[in-house]
Amino acid sequence: MKKTFFNPETETTGDYTEVWQYEVVPIKDVKDLLVRTHYWQDADGELWLDFNDPNENFRSIFTAYRARKGYLQPQQIKTLRHQLGLSVREFARRLGLSYAKLSQIENNKRIQTLSQEISFRKAQQDYQQQGFLTAYPAPQDPGTLLTQALSARSIENLKPRRQTYMTHELGRTNYFEIGKLSGGMA
Repeated sequence: MKKTFFNPETETTGDYTEVWQYEVVPIKDVKDLLVRTHYWQDADGELWLDFNDPNENFRSIFTAYRARKGYLQPQQIKTLRHQLGLSVREFARRLGLSYAKLSQIENNKRIQTLSQEISFRKAQQDYQQQGFLTAYPAPQDPGTLLTQALSARSIENLKPRRQTYMTHELGRTNYFEIGKLSGGMA
């Protein structure tokens, strides 16, 4: 198919021929993903992304990647959220994601990470088994957890412990003590 487009990069209007081709593309941990891509070829033979939808090939790549990894597709995630009766903001909050990341995933502008996929699958499992999303406590900040752990230890536990060690060298047994320990919590 031929079509006339204005090319904003060259600031010219010309006829372009539609080209569909298969390409092997690397994405994330997959180095050989086969994807059908779409271009418009100018009179000089140069391929251009679709002028009206320049992200079309990226969405195709993201969709193929999810299929290869067995991840939920954006529409499946959106459908799950609707089934749970949650807004994008509430679903993101309940899963521990930012609103922006969830929105980008649902609109096929970002690929979910493995941990995000696990959260989506857990939400899907909750919905299938009980019809609602289980409430999990929000994860605490690691700094807060460390402060709590340190304040919960008695002063006796913070004193250096003396430990006797034994070595065998050249047929002799040697005993020694370490009187001062350094480092963090054990």
